[in-house]
Amino acid sequence: MTMLGMYVPDRFSLKSSRVQDGIGLYTARRVKKGEKFGPFAGEKKLPSELDESSDTRLMWEVRGSKGDVLYILDASNPRYANWLRFVHQAPSQEQKNLAAIQDGENIFYLAVDDIETDTELLIGFLDSDMEAEEEEEEEEDVEDEDENSKEPKHVVEMELVIKKEDHPCLLCESSFPSEDILAAHLQSLHQRPSSEEKEFKCRNCGKKFPIKQALQRQ
Repeated sequence: MTMLGMYVPDRFSLKSSRVQDGIGLYTARRVKKGEKFGPFAGEKKLPSELDESSDTRLMWEVRGSKGDVLYILDASNPRYANWLRFVHQAPSQEQKNLAAIQDGENIFYLAVDDIETDTELLIGFLDSDMEAEEEEEEEEDVEDEDENSKEPKHVVEMELVIKKEDHPCLLCESSFPSEDILAAHLQSLHQRPSSEEKEFKCRNCGKKFPIKQALQRQ
């Protein structure tokens, strides 16, 4: 599924948000507590680059090991963002069903409850009890590594719904999991005005593209 040329996993859908104006992200099937989604994508900015007009609802701080802010991930520009930009902040901590967590320098969204089908995903901060659970899991992984030092570290495989994106757009920094989605992106964001519209047809597959660079990519 695509929205404004942006890939959205099939297990989610986009509809009008119930908590604020605009589009929200909803579950198309049940999500289990503990599932992680991500990483969150955005343009890297320094805190000094932000001003009072910046929409912080689409931003996350990435912190170093000492708690200092390394940079800001800003998803306000769709060219730098992915589908997680459609997850809105919960009006209250009690209404959240996702929490933001940092792993390395990546931001992931963690399901803090079982989430039923057709429920809007709302982000909040991790509660102290779940934070403790996360720390316990990390400690268990370290203990397992010590006991099996000759074997690779065991990593619990959580289902990540982002598919491999290996078809980059030549006109911006976006990338997509298939040629068809890339073509839809080119048509929706980079298509020429109708008065100058041209089509470039591939001699091998017959597909048509609005820009010559996309044709040369084939």
